[in-house]
Amino acid sequence: MTPTSTLRRRPPAPAAAAAPERKSIPFDYAFRFLLNGAPGRVVNSIVQISIEASFTAVSIGYGVVPTVQPIVFAPAPPPPPPDDGGGVIFLTGSTPAQNLFQITLDQIFKGLDSQLAATSATLIGETGAEAVFKNGLKLNPSVAELALQGANQSLSADVTSRLFQVVGSPSELIQFKYAIFDEGSGREFQSEPILNIAGLGAATGERPFRYFAQPITFRPRSTIRMEVTEVSDFVGELHVDLQGYKLLGDPASPTGAANRRRR
Repeated sequence: MTPTSTLRRRPPAPAAAAAPERKSIPFDYAFRFLLNGAPGRVVNSIVQISIEASFTAVSIGYGVVPTVQPIVFAPAPPPPPPDDGGGVIFLTGSTPAQNLFQITLDQIFKGLDSQLAATSATLIGETGAEAVFKNGLKLNPSVAELALQGANQSLSADVTSRLFQVVGSPSELIQFKYAIFDEGSGREFQSEPILNIAGLGAATGERPFRYFAQPITFRPRSTIRMEVTEVSDFVGELHVDLQGYKLLGDPASPTGAANRRRR
C-alpha cells in the first residue's frame, strides 16, 4: 500500500505593518487686510504653513471691522434768540431746552466737531459734516425711545447730552474681489478674482463663508498668498480665515513616527 503523502502547508504571510496613526486637529489660517476705501486698490497678504504638519482647508470665511467706531455726542446748544426788548435773559452757561424737531443740522455738525476735538477721536481726517454724510447718523439707541416718545416735548439735559451717534461704514456695503494662490506650486484656485458676494456671501452673517467643493491640502512650509482688490469705498479691517485641520504624523514632518522616535 502506497503511503499517504504528507501535505505541506505554506507558512502564513507576515501581517502587514499597521499604518502609523495620524491625528487631525482643527486649525485656521488667518489673513488681515487694511482697506482704504480706494476702489481698484490691490493688497496682498501671505501665510506660511508651519513645518509640523500639512494643512487641509475645508472652508473660507470673512468678517470686517469698520475703522469708524460709533461716536456718541450731543448737539451744540442753539444760539440765543435776539433780544426783542422783552427783557428775556439767559443765565451764563444755561442752554434753552429744545425738542427733537427743533435741533438743526448746524447744531449736529458743530456738536460732533466739538466731541472729536475733545476726545481726540478721528474720522479718517473728516469733519463732522463729512462723517455724517458719508458714514451715517442715528439716534443713540440707549435714549432713542425716550427722545421719540416726547418728540414734541423739550428733551432733558441727560438725554440731549447723548442724543446722537455717528456710525461707521455699514459692513453690508463692503465689496471686494479675492484670489488665492499657492506660491510654492504656482497653483491658482480661480480663473479670475471672485467678488465676495458671489463667493462668500454678505458680511452681515448671511452666509459669510463657504465650503470648498474639494478640500485643498497645503504641504508643510507652503506659502499661501491671498490677493484682495477693493471695489467699494468701505474703510476698515478685513479678516479672512481658511478653516480646516492639520494632519499630524506626516513622515517628512517633525510629527512623523520616525522623527518622534529619533527625538
